[in-house]
Amino acid sequence: HSDEGVVYLTRYNDCIELLSNNKFRRNPPVGGCNPFSETQRAQTPLEAMISHWMIFMDPPRHDIVRKSFMQPFSAKSIKLLEPFIQHQSHQLLEGLPQKGELELLENYAFSLPVLIIAKILGVPQSDTGLFRTWSALLTQALDTASEEDIIKGAEVALLFKEYFESLINRRHTLAADCLINSLANEQNLNLSNDEILYGCVFLLWSGHETTKNLIANGIKLLAEHPNSFAKLKQQPDLIENAVEEMLRFESPVQKISRWTHEDAYFGEHFVQKGTLITALIGAANRDPSIFQLANHFNIQRSKNRHIAFGSGIHHCLGAVLAKTEARIAFSTLLPRLNSLAPNQHKWRTYSAFRSLETLTVTIS
Repeated sequence: HSDEGVVYLTRYNDCIELLSNNKFRRNPPVGGCNPFSETQRAQTPLEAMISHWMIFMDPPRHDIVRKSFMQPFSAKSIKLLEPFIQHQSHQLLEGLPQKGELELLENYAFSLPVLIIAKILGVPQSDTGLFRTWSALLTQALDTASEEDIIKGAEVALLFKEYFESLINRRHTLAADCLINSLANEQNLNLSNDEILYGCVFLLWSGHETTKNLIANGIKLLAEHPNSFAKLKQQPDLIENAVEEMLRFESPVQKISRWTHEDAYFGEHFVQKGTLITALIGAANRDPSIFQLANHFNIQRSKNRHIAFGSGIHHCLGAVLAKTEARIAFSTLLPRLNSLAPNQHKWRTYSAFRSLETLTVTIS
């Protein structure tokens, strides 16, 4: 229990209960203008935007909106996208040096996911450079959830809104099979204009932010664990397993919150209705009662039941895409390297996202 009245959960089973039981919801039981506060006041532009994100919706609206955005993220659709992901991975690496110091956050871990989610949405590749700064500001606002940062996030929310309004208005110039055209052309989806507009912002932001973290964190882990790097070089069929362990060991999303809509117990701890509860995903994924040698990075770990993508109805829509991108990113990168060693890195000072600011490695 924090001084601010928030309850934090660290045990794996408690986090599963919070995320899977429908008595815990994304929004407070007495209303409010955003999922972080019960304060009754006019919404800021940022709060207006995230209130239309499926991740901050409760049923039944959540189910309608999620279903409308699902098709490009099915396993079948992702399988068809794999050649494009593979091509982009090769293209990004072609222009990079093959030995010495190599910056891989900006040049690879960020660039690959943003190109892929742009392709799905229909965003022109030439525009992807706009989103680096915008996304960083948006991530900071969502991480701290402070009044100051939420207000500061209003400017970037308006920039995103203006961009996607313009893109939707000229959707006839986009690929016919892109998600923006699919959403705008379907008349039976029962989505509002804001749900389409802000849903696209959500997918663009979340579709690269967390996958960027997964790839960058994974590269750092392999640089710091030379035996694991050597094992993957020898046995590339372990890459899928390694990606799962990267997700567990350095979970890209570190916390997810819900509100209690009725009194609840977590073990012997009582939590009353109307309390904001936060599942600490990074801690749950290191719970020693669930994971043997939980603080050991083991790319051969079996039965890896991590909850890096959450659980329940809000389980990450893009989980299959993220894992596919990471698998291809490492399958493309590793054959180019004889050695990989840590050089320099800097973490962002965030609590909700395990996110690097910079990542430079030494390769040969």
